[in-house]
Amino acid sequence: MTTLYQQFGNPTGALGALAGTIMAHRPSNRQRNAWTVRQLDLRPDDHVLEIGYGPGLAVRDAAALVPHGRVVGVERSPVMLRQARRRNRRAIAAGLVDLRVGDPADLADETFQKAYAINVFMFWPQPVDTLRRIAALLTPGGRIALTMQPRGTVTADSTDRAATAMSDALAAAGYTGIEVRTLPLEPVPAACVLGVLNRPTR
Repeated sequence: MTTLYQQFGNPTGALGALAGTIMAHRPSNRQRNAWTVRQLDLRPDDHVLEIGYGPGLAVRDAAALVPHGRVVGVERSPVMLRQARRRNRRAIAAGLVDLRVGDPADLADETFQKAYAINVFMFWPQPVDTLRRIAALLTPGGRIALTMQPRGTVTADSTDRAATAMSDALAAAGYTGIEVRTLPLEPVPAACVLGVLNRPTR
């Protein structure tokens, strides 16, 4: 039987809608999303990619910072697409936000200066391959932010282990300038790992 916890990876049906509602209203989620977006130092004309946008909190935060740019989101869950579209309907109508069900590989004709993924790294079966697909969409010098706040059974070193896993995957995928930042939250801090793409990918 599918549990509510499992729904956070790929929300479906009524339980998935409930998971999205929890994500949208949990204070730590709101803090983590807004904080991650701030780490990217977005410019008003940036084109920004979010992988796994969930209920659309960070999309809304990013769109407010790129009034002359664009935010594109890809997500596996049609349930989350519906919630995120409702939350960002004005920005979508203005052409500032484009939300899709799919994968970074579906965006082969687009380029971005910034990309981010929040609490989805742990659901990627092949994270290095996923990060390489994202790299193919970034302009040289493009920046990525991966954020994770460990959930479930956590220990004192859970955040450090998450940061190491994300850092190692970014390095293996060809990103440089890797930097770890943390946000104090309960029950454990969130880690944001930043990387830069300093080589042409096309």
